[in-house]
Amino acid sequence: MDRKYFKLGLIILSALGLGSKVEAQKKNDFNNPPLTHYLNDEHTRYLSFSGYAEIWARYTQLNPGSLVNNEAESQMSDLSLRRVRVKMTYKPTEKLMFVLQGGTTNVNLNAKSSNYFDLLDAYAEYSFSDKVALGAGRSTWRGLSRFTTGPLNTLLYDLPAYATSNAGTTDYTVRELSAYIKGQLGKFDYRMVLADPYTMATADPKLNVATFSKSAPRKDFSGYFRYAFLDKENISTPFNSGTYVGKKNVLSLGAGFDYIHDAMWHLDSSKNTVNDDMRSLAVDLFYDAPLNKDKGTSVSAYAMAMHNDYGPNYVRYVGTNNPATGVDATQASLNGAGNAMPVIGTGNTYYMQLGGTLPYFNKDKKDLQLQPAVGVQLSNLEALKDNAVIYDAGISLLMNGMSSRLTFNAQNRPVYTNDAANGAVASDRKWQFVLKYRIDFN
Repeated sequence: MDRKYFKLGLIILSALGLGSKVEAQKKNDFNNPPLTHYLNDEHTRYLSFSGYAEIWARYTQLNPGSLVNNEAESQMSDLSLRRVRVKMTYKPTEKLMFVLQGGTTNVNLNAKSSNYFDLLDAYAEYSFSDKVALGAGRSTWRGLSRFTTGPLNTLLYDLPAYATSNAGTTDYTVRELSAYIKGQLGKFDYRMVLADPYTMATADPKLNVATFSKSAPRKDFSGYFRYAFLDKENISTPFNSGTYVGKKNVLSLGAGFDYIHDAMWHLDSSKNTVNDDMRSLAVDLFYDAPLNKDKGTSVSAYAMAMHNDYGPNYVRYVGTNNPATGVDATQASLNGAGNAMPVIGTGNTYYMQLGGTLPYFNKDKKDLQLQPAVGVQLSNLEALKDNAVIYDAGISLLMNGMSSRLTFNAQNRPVYTNDAANGAVASDRKWQFVLKYRIDFN
């Protein structure tokens, strides 16, 4: 073995060993020392590693006309990697922090040629105080609503579909190149973001139906503002927790916005191209509290109302981790291939979820408990004659808190077709069942 690499290995092992000694009193959900190496005795400077992996086993009733490798299928089962993330956080001074994260998303049978381990986040942040911090780079820092930034301790198997509804159009896996300002003023916290959205539109403008424009993208302005009536929440990362499993007592009211000038376009009745702004407003309420700490019981609830204006008759159908490879246009519904469903559009969207933890199986060990939850999304969209209603119900087995959990989720979604008057109506409903295992590295 090359002596240079041998020495490097000894240095790394020594650093990890030092981190373990320093952190002997602090444990993660696995009762192990966290993957953190402190650079000073005050523990204000550090290098830490974290990440997670989510594995799905799924059965899906496919939308009409769905193709899997050019063969018509009405249903299928599959195994996939929903997300894999590896993250490094480096804090060389009390004021400066750098975050680097890589990973891959939606590794399924439909993605054999695109299973890249991508650069996801790379941003730096300078904190003047708890009240003001500035950051820039590529990240999920953005505004609008609690769950717009992506998943963290989700109550159900995944985020509600509306939350990251522009994923893949103006961003890349919910990431944009951006600069942000954030802070906490007592019980009030805020974030405001200025981003350069990506342009991925490939279609020309349509008659009286807005689509994303192929023109040069304008700036994406977003913000989220929140007041904590009880415990304050951590804002060191862009992610907001979906549940604290009773470890905090939280009641927070939030409001946010997202705006891109001339993001959309359409043709008017005279076949002239008209540009449309993208405007979104949201308010939400989150509650999470212990019921009996000795038994481990807790309750978690979330409610959200959002208004979106993308221009006339815009609606987006998305299939999360879509297992289909194509669709037969002669048999297709408006949903498109696979498990796609209407998740966002010009109009109003409302979402609610409720859940909580049941008593520990063994109160002394406090290592196993069940967490049931339900959720419903209702969207009243301009382009749809019938409201889009999506139901979720699931139950999780928490084996090591939220760091190792097995979740079963059942989802029921609408399928849209045009009626005789060319109106989009919900003509059918389909099911999807997901068994997910998630493990955190921290």
